[in-house]
Amino acid sequence: MIDREYRIQAWNRKRETGMQGVSREEAIGRTIFEILHRQPPEMLRREFDDVFTTGRIQEYQMESLATGELRTYRITKIPMRLGDSAVTHVITIGEDVTDWKEAQQRFAQAEKLAAIGQLAAGVMHEINNPLATIAACAESLGFKLEDVKKAGSAIPADANEYLQIIDNEVSRCKQIVDGLLDFSRPKQALKERVSLNEVIERTLLLLKHHVRFKKLTVIPEFDADLARVPQANGEQLVQVFMALLLNAMDAVGDRGTITVRTRRGTNAEEGVVAEVVDQGHGIARSELSKIFEPFYTTKAPGRGTGLGLSICYGIIQEHGGRIEVDSALGQGSTFRVLLPTVEHR
Repeated sequence: MIDREYRIQAWNRKRETGMQGVSREEAIGRTIFEILHRQPPEMLRREFDDVFTTGRIQEYQMESLATGELRTYRITKIPMRLGDSAVTHVITIGEDVTDWKEAQQRFAQAEKLAAIGQLAAGVMHEINNPLATIAACAESLGFKLEDVKKAGSAIPADANEYLQIIDNEVSRCKQIVDGLLDFSRPKQALKERVSLNEVIERTLLLLKHHVRFKKLTVIPEFDADLARVPQANGEQLVQVFMALLLNAMDAVGDRGTITVRTRRGTNAEEGVVAEVVDQGHGIARSELSKIFEPFYTTKAPGRGTGLGLSICYGIIQEHGGRIEVDSALGQGSTFRVLLPTVEHR
């Protein structure tokens, strides 16, 4: 708490702890500008003056690396007065809301996925029916062109190319619809005890024939004593790691290194952990909160639908786990899948 001279009149014990802690004896009686050095004095003065002048509570969030990891704090400045007199003091309360913010983001993401699932369920027939008609007409035109050609008549040189484009685009649209339906269809996939190491090995075996993947250096680092996931679908997990590895391939370019590692988690709820680490271009912090949103992609137009990570998110969530990402521009990315090793009731 400070007075109108910006001098500290109260300083609780919690404020004495941590890397940035200052003892109460050192703080009491000194100005806030002498004690708090992470914010410019002019900014601090404006914030406090606004409360002293208007008498309104201020609340905002800030991020800090003071503890060695990025944490989010909610700062609240509360005016104090005696009766109807002017504001005499301001109390500042700082709360670590990192976990709450992450939980809110996960909740918002789940709501978005549920909304997309409802949308997909409502329009799937409206989209699939015209797509089927377009595909059938294109196929019929192809047969007619073959008949014309056999009869000795010339056909435009690019006619078959256009028909192939139509067929490819219809197929792409159907894949997008199918991807959307993954959010709304009941999950009836068979679940059993699954080894995460074996799932990733199967995924790497499938990718070894990929032309671009052959040029990369893939470093597997597997924990041989990893516990099995008791309720999992191997095919769905292969789909997840296939998407993560292909994204890593796009991030590092034609030549680069990707590390795939597994390790034990810190508890049964996070029993096993798998990480896909690339040394690619990384993801801007402003985009990290969006990358699991349906249709959001950082790839060039035509390189992706923006559904891959959304589907991965849905699969891992349905398995009772979660998927995280650490990334910075120019420093690569780490996608982390955490799965439980206890059965969920």
